[in-house]
Formats: sequence, structure tokens, C-alpha cells
Amino acid sequence: MFEAHYYAPQHIITASQMATAMGYKNHSAANLHYGHIGKMIGQQLKPAFSPEQTVFVCATFEKPGKEWFWVMRPQLAQALENLGLVSGKSIKDDVTEPEQGLSEGRAITVNSKRYERNPIAREKCLLHYGCSCAICGVNLANIYGEVAQGYIHVHHLKQLSDISAQYQVDPIENLRPVCPNCHAIIHMRNPPFDTDEVKKLISTNSSANKCETEG
Repeated sequence: MFEAHYYAPQHIITASQMATAMGYKNHSAANLHYGHIGKMIGQQLKPAFSPEQTVFVCATFEKPGKEWFWVMRPQLAQALENLGLVSGKSIKDDVTEPEQGLSEGRAITVNSKRYERNPIAREKCLLHYGCSCAICGVNLANIYGEVAQGYIHVHHLKQLSDISAQYQVDPIENLRPVCPNCHAIIHMRNPPFDTDEVKKLISTNSSANKCETEG
């Protein structure tokens, strides 16, 4: 989302443009997810920003016409450049200089903390629950065949980063098999959605789509 915003001309984008860039159905989803990002950053910048400010951590807003313009804060644009996450060029720059092409592949060094996972705990979890997603029920082998046999993510119900210490994991109580899609949705929010919340999202949206089809 930050890349889409940064590379928009003059770092200005609308909610509907953001939704299109991210593949969302409507601008409401763009507002929601951008707000979550803003909240996460705001939590690290206290007391400069209050929890209610969310999106305002990342952008200011103008409404010259029917739609609100999201104007990326210069400090955020500068931070993205300093971290090497953007090239420092806008979409307008690339459009006016097509002969340069769109480059990728530059090596970026990132220092981060990684929490150790116990492979035995993973195997015990899968022996108990199987390789079907505990949220949506999908078994990837049923979709992709033998190549995906036994492939599934294992999700920690409590984040290891929250525990911040070595602990004795119970493969049955603490872990669940989840498909890559559900796992990605779980971690779209901080704190993450729990498995029941994601099940509810699926149920709610499946019902809505069914009503639209029948209507």
C-alpha cells in the first residue's frame, strides 16, 4: 500500500485508486487496511499521535472534488526512501522516461529478529489436526494434487514475538494448521485476527456473495 501511495503522482492517491491497486472490491477495504497500518505506526510514535488518528499518521487529506485525496506525509516518503523500500521516483517519472524500464532486483540488507520454530512441534500438530486448514477447511492437495501433499502452514495462536522468550509449546493447545491464504489474513492486523474471527469473515462474506448471486 505504501508503494502504491508513494509512486502515485506527487504521492497523492484516492481510496478508490488504492483499492484498484491492491485488488480490493471497494474503497472501504482500502480505508480499513490503511488505517490499520497507520495505527501500528502510531503506536510506535506515542505520544506524538493518539490511537484515534490512525490514517492521519501516514497522510493528510484534501477534497478538491468528489473524492478525498490522500497526501502522503513527507516524513513517511522520506522514511521509505531511507529504508530503501522505494527508488525515489514517482509513477509520473517512469511514464515520462519509458526507455529506462521498470527495474527490480536490487539487493537490500534488512536486519530483523526471527523467532525459532520447533519442527517436532509442527509435526505433532499436523499428526493431531491433519493437513486441512483449521479455518476454511481447504486441503491444498485436493486443489494442486500430489505436489502439495502435506503442505500447510502452522500458526501459533499466541505470537512468539508477544511472548519474547523461549517457552514450552503444546502442539495441540498452541498450534493450528492453516492454509497460506488464511494465515495471511490472520496477520493483516496487529494484533492478529484469531482463528474464529477469520472464520466469521469467511462466513459473513460467503453469505453476502450468495445473496448477491441469488438476487
